[in-house]
Formats: sequence, structure tokens, C-alpha cells
Amino acid sequence: MKSDAKTILIFTDWYLPGYKAGGPITSCANLVDQLGGDFSFKIVCSDRDYLERNAYADVKTNVWVPVGKAEVNYLSPARQKLTAIRSILEEVKPDVVYLNGMFSKTFTIYPLMALRHSNTKVVIAPRGMLAPAALSIKPLKKKLFLTMAKLKGLFSKVKFHATHSNERDQIRSWFGEVPVAVVPNIPGMEQQSVLRAAHSKEKNRLQFYTVARIAPEKNIHFALECLQKVNTDISIKLDIVGEIYDRDYFERCKKMAESFREGIEVNFLGSMRKKEIAKIAAKSDFFFLPTLGENYGHAIVEALLAGVPVVISTKTPWRNLARVDLGFDLELRHGEFTELFNEIGTMSEVSYQKVFKNVRSNALAMINLDKLRIGYTNLFND
Repeated sequence: MKSDAKTILIFTDWYLPGYKAGGPITSCANLVDQLGGDFSFKIVCSDRDYLERNAYADVKTNVWVPVGKAEVNYLSPARQKLTAIRSILEEVKPDVVYLNGMFSKTFTIYPLMALRHSNTKVVIAPRGMLAPAALSIKPLKKKLFLTMAKLKGLFSKVKFHATHSNERDQIRSWFGEVPVAVVPNIPGMEQQSVLRAAHSKEKNRLQFYTVARIAPEKNIHFALECLQKVNTDISIKLDIVGEIYDRDYFERCKKMAESFREGIEVNFLGSMRKKEIAKIAAKSDFFFLPTLGENYGHAIVEALLAGVPVVISTKTPWRNLARVDLGFDLELRHGEFTELFNEIGTMSEVSYQKVFKNVRSNALAMINLDKLRIGYTNLFND
């Protein structure tokens, strides 16, 4: 690290070794991995994973501990107070405070309150939380908070970080012509293609997987409805990796899957670490996620980097995929997905490989790490 490196203090609900929160953890971890030599990163987060009641085993709490290229302070519940946040800010004296999310009391609201009379630069990344699909979950509570925050000027001195132009528009629809930097997330660049080498697509069979928490905005029920309508001479397997966020929604989806015809198999596998997900990806024909909205979609990118073509909705930044042989992005109409599945289900190994043999290299061609590093460097230095 440079001797004169700026200190970036990140507040986020979850960080490594956590993995169950998905994208928010991945976004921060990849950022630190790529820019840890240029900036001094300090991270303040919870001492437990997403939806977990117990703290991480063998992780010291309420002190700074080295994790990769960052130092991390895992706050116990008793320390997740405004006084503790103020104390950390006074101790660290950061050049930039980066808030990873919109609605967290401890890791967004408290830092904003503590910094109201400070000249410290504050950057806030909504992480898709201002998208219509996200705001539809507990809408009254979220919209009331946003309205009150605007009235009190809680976000008046911050710079926003959007990962896509659509997210920039969502931010400005709430806060007006505020400063917004549009810089895409940094994807994980793990080498997963070796696992993929042994995969073979069977004719009249489709093997899908998805990685998403079980919640309405991920549209799992729509995915199941599409599978139900596929021609009966095509057998289907769908592995769903993700934490159960909404128990009622999970029960609805599970009941639907249990009623399927013979030849359609759906497995709810719960949360998994990336190495285990890579093994599932290696056996799958396609990644499938008809999401209601993603500001980035780490799971989508990680599938492509593993060499797996994707079938997704048009509600993500990843569009016109068929043009570059990376898969398909479709409007959220059952008929479009079902028609596609009837077509690709009959693909033989020869025809599948003819179209999708270069998924990883085509995906890599879309990712410019140097440009991303410059974007984040400018975000923190401007």
C-alpha cells in the first residue's frame, strides 16, 4: 500500500467471512481486493452473517483485525450504537466514508447522523435498494424513511454511487439532481472454467441453477411457473441456491414445485459458499433468474465467468446477451421463457457447444478491470 494512501472507512451490515447476504458482501470484498494496494480500507460491520443469530466462530469482536487487504471491526450487538460509531469515526479520521446500503440503522443512519457537522467526504451506495422491486418490500416503512430523511437533509452532503444508469435515475427520482457517480461493481475473477470442462448437455434435458435469496423480488415463483409449461418430453432440473428471506414465499414456491409433473425436479439447497456453487455451475446447462430487478447481479456475472450461459429477465444491466452468445435476456412474459426452453431443451451437446463454447472469454471481453479501478479511484479522490 502507498505510504500516503487515503483511508476509506466502509460501513456495511455484513462482510467476510459472511456470504449469505450475497451481492453487498461480494461488492465490498471485490473492491478491497482490487484497490487494497492504493487505499487503506477499514470496514465496520456486524459480527454475524445475514439472518444469523449467532456470531462468527473464531472472529474477534469490537477490535480491528486484518482480513485480506483490509482491517475489519466486527461489532457485537451491544456495540451497534451511535456512540460507538462516533468513537470509531474519531479514532480512524477517514478521508472518505463509504456507506454500503440505504436503510441500515447502525451502518447507514448512525454514520450519517454522526457526520452531519463534519466535512468528511461521504459516499453512499444504495445497492439497488431504491429500485421499484426493492421498495415494494415493506414499502410504507421505506418510503416514510426516505421522505423524512429528505426533510431533515440526512443525505444532503453525500455523493451517491450508482452501478448503472438506471440506478442513477432511481436515486435522482428521490433526491433530485444530487451528485451521482456511475461505476459498475467489480466482479470476482476467480478461475472457475476448469470445473466446467467436463460438462455435457443432454438432448431433451435442461439443467438449470440459480443463486438468489428466496424473496418475491427475485421472482422464483415466476421461474417455476415457466418450467411448468415446458413440453413434457423435456426433463428439467433446477437447483436453487439461496437463503430463505421470506418464509411464506418459500412455502408457496415449495408447494408449487412439489405439484410438478414427473420429469421436473426442483431443489432448494439453501446458502452455499462460492466453491460449492461453482461445483453446481459446472453441472448446469444454464443459469436462470427472471429477477424483478438487479442493479448489477454478481451471481449472473459469476455464472458467465464460470462459462455458464444465462437466462435472465430484462430487469438487469446485462442486455442483448444473445448477440454475444452469452445467453438470453427476456421480457417478463411466461410465453417468452417457455418458448425459449422448448427450443434450447432439444439442443444436443454439439449444437450447445457450437453456440456457447466461448462464454467465459466473451464475458471477460466485457469486463475492463483497469477502467473499473480508475472509476473507483476517481470516486474516492474527487
